[in-house]
Amino acid sequence: MRVKEMADLAGTTTRAVRHYHRLGLLPVPPSAGGRRDYGVEHLARLLRIRWLADRGMSLSRVAQILAADEQGTDRDAVLRDLRAARKSVEERQRLLREQADRVDELIARVADGGGLSPLPTVLTHFYDDVAARMGDLEPSVRDRALKVLAGERRLMMALAARGMIPASASRFVAELDAAERDVCARQICAFAELEQTGEAGAAQLAQESWALALRHRGNSLAVLNDLPAGALGRPLWDLIGVLSTVSYPLRVHRVFTSELLDLMLADPDFAAAIHRSAGGRRLVL
Repeated sequence: MRVKEMADLAGTTTRAVRHYHRLGLLPVPPSAGGRRDYGVEHLARLLRIRWLADRGMSLSRVAQILAADEQGTDRDAVLRDLRAARKSVEERQRLLREQADRVDELIARVADGGGLSPLPTVLTHFYDDVAARMGDLEPSVRDRALKVLAGERRLMMALAARGMIPASASRFVAELDAAERDVCARQICAFAELEQTGEAGAAQLAQESWALALRHRGNSLAVLNDLPAGALGRPLWDLIGVLSTVSYPLRVHRVFTSELLDLMLADPDFAAAIHRSAGGRRLVL
């Protein structure tokens, strides 16, 4: 048979056949009338090559397997490689399933009116809602508050891009009613004014933020308990620390975060959840 006929029967191309000749995988047949005449043995060999390659074998490893088959040796090595190829295929399948799940999330987000952002749709709507509640503020105050809100949104987006925002965070936000969202808007405004109100304002704001967390104690603890723990949790807290410092560079901002963290650590349940996630080390935000 001619090379084109054999390639078609094997579901490949003449270019691939010639490539296998160059690599020594497929013997070159004798010529008849100036053309190569391929026999059934060549087709069987080609099908074997394609079968192994389609199952994850590199062509160099295919050559070794074929040689081992011909010599009748190293069967254990062949089995190991085949099993390794199987695991490789399973890993690619897992990654493809995860990619499909992420695409499904994007489809659902856009269908729900959200944008193509790593930030969960519920959080996107929450920040938009809080921003809208600042519409009646004096322009200069509103501008400062919106700048703070944008900084927090960017911080959360960076965490979301790393897969560090648990689903429980969306549930927490979803349960905040209109009055509590007004409280959130006022707290953002208060944070924006900390440069004027100083450390006393920072301590007062920390108390108010802690009070909101306590009103939703179950959801607050769920978020902390859903954070990655130990060796996986430490990078999360490192990233939060860096992003917080960049987003909120003033000393009074760090006074607020320190005061709030101290309040949380004074509560045994919150302290246990934080220490579990941070790997037991001392936190500095």
